[in-house]
Amino acid sequence: MRIVVWGTGRTGLDTAREMIRQGHEVRLVDEKVPRQSGELPVSLLKEDDMKWADLVIPSPGIPRFHSMLGRAKKVLSEIEVAARLLTGTLIAVTGSNGKTTTTTLIHRILTRAGLDASIGGNISPPLISLVERNPQYIVAEISSFQLEWIERFRPHIGICLNITPDHLDRYRDMDEYVFYKKIMFRNQQEDDIAVLNAADPYLRTVEGRARRVGFSFNPPSSGDGAFLEGSRVCFQGSIAGQGPMLPEGRDLGNGLKEDMLVSALVARLLGLDSSISQEVFADFEGIHHRFEHVATIDGVSFVDDSKATNVGALETALSGMRGPVILILGGKDKGGDFSHIARRFSDRIRMVIAIGEAAGRIVQEVSDIVDAEYASDMEQAVKTAFERAASGDTVLLSPGCASFDMFQSYAHRGEVFRQCVHSIR
Repeated sequence: MRIVVWGTGRTGLDTAREMIRQGHEVRLVDEKVPRQSGELPVSLLKEDDMKWADLVIPSPGIPRFHSMLGRAKKVLSEIEVAARLLTGTLIAVTGSNGKTTTTTLIHRILTRAGLDASIGGNISPPLISLVERNPQYIVAEISSFQLEWIERFRPHIGICLNITPDHLDRYRDMDEYVFYKKIMFRNQQEDDIAVLNAADPYLRTVEGRARRVGFSFNPPSSGDGAFLEGSRVCFQGSIAGQGPMLPEGRDLGNGLKEDMLVSALVARLLGLDSSISQEVFADFEGIHHRFEHVATIDGVSFVDDSKATNVGALETALSGMRGPVILILGGKDKGGDFSHIARRFSDRIRMVIAIGEAAGRIVQEVSDIVDAEYASDMEQAVKTAFERAASGDTVLLSPGCASFDMFQSYAHRGEVFRQCVHSIR
């Protein structure tokens, strides 16, 4: 087969290598040829590539409405191609927020249980890079971008943590974004499992024939599921019983509690002892830039939640906060509603400091509800926050926006925040 792999990031390079290993004729193309592409030759994308190829595999960052893709005979995503080649049990995690943490926790539980499990997908490495090893279990973080070109993609356990407004700069509207989240369940059959947030109105109905299992902080109204009773995970329905305890004596935040709840539920569905989940939770120190405590200076706590790239993640972070918060918001605008956040949490937001491309809109939306002002960069934002904070306050970087206007990634943004905090000392 003649295959065009479009994109020279990690996903594109690994896809090209695997397709060559599978015996296909491959062209690796991009709209800009990198200065160094390793051992694989790269050519500039041209219309002839679409005519030549039997199949085009675009990297997730390529918009599905790109005119070149309309000229292709067939388009499949990297996860679709990888899933066809993998023979192990596929556990796929999607959702607007919490995917990386939940995927990591499930993988650690499986490996702690002694199972042959690998992690991949939207979290490094790409799913295609696992094909050669072909592990018994694959735990995959899956984004809506990756689901845009699936055809037969079918996880044995599919998980959707939540759906909140995100990527509205890529999708026409919220309905289209929801469609590409829920499409992951379309091909599931009766012997598969769909693990769904019972409290999320977008997830009340999904396509597919899988067994439905719910989760929420409160007991789901009926059927199999998991919920919290204090710090104890509990199961109901055909899987009824007590699960692991969540770690006590530290502030987990609602986001991490939910991720642990779902991970424990998946372990239960796989027949693993709850003590394994409890051990993993006790050892888990979190993921960098996900509600991560940086320092406490003169009684002021600084928290790095740079991974909060949409208002849903921001809302989750604030819902778990106690005491006054000085909130650093902004970045590349994704169309989120910040006025809703300001109204809901006006009792705990001392002030908002806005940075980046979205700063003007943010200040305009929230300034009638809470104190708000601009900062030219992260250094000024952190400095202003510390000057305005009182002992007992928290300075929270939870931007609710993408990072690419000012930073290389959300991780880079978080590191700059940490450097600015440590420079205060």
